[in-house]
Amino acid sequence: MSTIHVPVLLKETMQVLVSRPDGVYVDATLGTGGHFRELSSQLDRSAILLGIDADPTVIDHCKSNLNISQKHVYINSNFESIKALCFRNGYPKVDGILMDLGLSSYALDDPLRGLSFSADGPLDMRFSPAIGQTAANIINYADLTDLIQIFQDFGEERFSKSIARSIVKERQKSAIETTGRLAAIVKQKAQAQYVNKTLSRIFQALRIAVNRELDVLQKALVDSVSILNPEGRLVVITYHSLEDRIVKQFFKHESTSCICPREFPICQCDHKASLKIITPKPILPNKEEIVQNSRARSAKLRAAKRL
Repeated sequence: MSTIHVPVLLKETMQVLVSRPDGVYVDATLGTGGHFRELSSQLDRSAILLGIDADPTVIDHCKSNLNISQKHVYINSNFESIKALCFRNGYPKVDGILMDLGLSSYALDDPLRGLSFSADGPLDMRFSPAIGQTAANIINYADLTDLIQIFQDFGEERFSKSIARSIVKERQKSAIETTGRLAAIVKQKAQAQYVNKTLSRIFQALRIAVNRELDVLQKALVDSVSILNPEGRLVVITYHSLEDRIVKQFFKHESTSCICPREFPICQCDHKASLKIITPKPILPNKEEIVQNSRARSAKLRAAKRL
């Protein structure tokens, strides 16, 4: 693996992320290192960079393929623990944090990871081998109610009930172990004109459930604010509505000084704003970028700075 895939919204990310060229910066979702490499080029040699990723293979890739001129640390861990990881490495305060929540292109293109329905492979979907359960565990052992809930909550799929019932029926014949077999079952219940969208939603739902993605994001956002220096930036790139909603609501909550109900005549919450939003509306990729990189199509960038 020698490829460094084209990072999404690269120029726009750098414009809102870098506040101090000699600061400490964290790429919380390192991937193949495209944003990390560009960040290095934007900073002084005295700056410090930390790159975090749950996937040990991409950490190895970045160590072998990135030429970073500043002092830098690669950390093989989930960014859910961003606060502890920064503390442990001697950086209790940082000046910028980037979270690109897109799937690693390397992982997505590897059939053995089971993240895509476009190629047959084991029904795995884990971002890290440290995660216990796979998508196959959920598909074969979760009860019908839980399957429906996963598809509804994490995939927003209209036909969750019929798809879940079909899966339960098929697994009674034999275990569902591959992406190809799961895709075939889902296709039978999908409307012809929406087959790919239905497959995308079901695979997304399973992936989120396996990796606890929304819980991880929520915790990482809270911890990130606590370690940012004043004027430090938090930049998040999302790719579906569930993630974007969490980030949008978190930024709104943390940029508001009083969160009491409107009917309260006097503030009783003592909540103090910790962030100032610097992207009132999300930054979207332009048409040229989408043509060059189809995976940028659904990207939304939101950014805020620490007060």
